[in-house]
Parts: sequence; structure tokens; C-alpha cells
Amino acid sequence: MTSTTAALLAAALTGAGIALTAPAAAAAPGCGDAELVMARGTDYSRPVAESWASVDDPTVGRPLDAAVRAARPDLNWTLYNVSYPADTTGPRSRAIGAVDLVAHLVLRSVECPATRFVLAGYSQGGEVLSNAIGMGSDDFPATAVIPAPLAPRIAALLLFASPIHVYNTAIPEPYAARTAQYCVPQDPVCNPASALPPDAGYGAHTRYGEAVTAAAAFAAGRL
Repeated sequence: MTSTTAALLAAALTGAGIALTAPAAAAAPGCGDAELVMARGTDYSRPVAESWASVDDPTVGRPLDAAVRAARPDLNWTLYNVSYPADTTGPRSRAIGAVDLVAHLVLRSVECPATRFVLAGYSQGGEVLSNAIGMGSDDFPATAVIPAPLAPRIAALLLFASPIHVYNTAIPEPYAARTAQYCVPQDPVCNPASALPPDAGYGAHTRYGEAVTAAAAFAAGRL
């Protein structure tokens, strides 16, 4: 690890005691022009995977992976799945996810100096991503935040049904113009109870495949 890498990683993990027990970022495949970094929703499959073939995330993960590649077939894409529990332990699970995401970006940016990143998160994974750009959750502050020197490498952020959307949709700079948020009006996970229509229900939480094509186009236009 170079001194620059070490400094960035230290800055990213300062104050995150959980980082000491969080899983290290998994070894990545060869460098590409663009990398999709995806944080899955609660209870979706295994924490670590190198391809969507082994990740049971039909709602956003698999379709988005295919859609970004189709939107920019001229680019060589790689994929990283954030390694975190994605369980119901709340702050602990999300903190591990944020630490892994940030650590991966720091290490990968050194390994692949020309690669740009598209970050995406669905449901709890959206909250992980929101935490990583400095947005605290209602019950826990942000644990690990992407270091400022890496911000220019982040081409787009795609948030699907992030629970933070319930009480905060203001994306911090410098990411505001690079972020697209998707929250189905009937979804109780990302809407305040006072705003839910009579036909609201958790079935709406599985409807984000409808937004994947638009999300991929948004990301493609910023690469």
C-alpha cells in the first residue's frame, strides 16, 4: 500500500471503530473504464460475489448491471458488490457496508487510476451509499465517508428506495448533480407515512426494475 493510499484510507475510516472488525474490500478483477459498485438490499444473498450470477437480487442488481453495460457498450465494465451483512441489525449492518464501500473505492482508485465509478444502492443498500457520502441515518451518524480527493472519480450515484429519503432528500455536494433518487410513491420504505397514498404497500418496494433503464441512462450520460 502506498503512502497516499494509506492516508486516504485512514481519512476515510477515522473514528469508525467498527472498521477494525469489518471485512476488507475483496480483491477486484482487472481494471475497466467504469465500475458499477452495488450495495444490495436487506437479505439478498451472500455478502461477497464477483458476478450477479451468484447474487439473488432481481429487483435492481441484475437489471442495473445489464442496463449500464447496454447504455455504454463502448466501455469496459467491472462490477463490485459491497460486502456487508444486509441484515436487520440496523446501524451495525449499514456501518460495515459503508466501511467496505469506502475501503474498496480507496484501494480500487489506486489500482485503476483511469477507472470511474457508478455507485448504486437499493433499500438498505441505498442507505449504505447515502451514509458513505456523509448523510447520517436517523438513528446513527455516517461511519465512513468517501474522501474528498476521490469525489471526481465518482461519475454517478443511483439511490433506489433509500430509507433516508423519508426524512432527507438533500444530497451533499459535490454529489447533488450526479445523483438520481428513485422512490415509488406507494413505497413505505422511502416515503414518510404522512405522504403515502391509500394504495401504499410493501409490494411497491419491489417495483424498482421500472427505474433501471432511466438510471442507467443517467449514469451513462455522466461517464
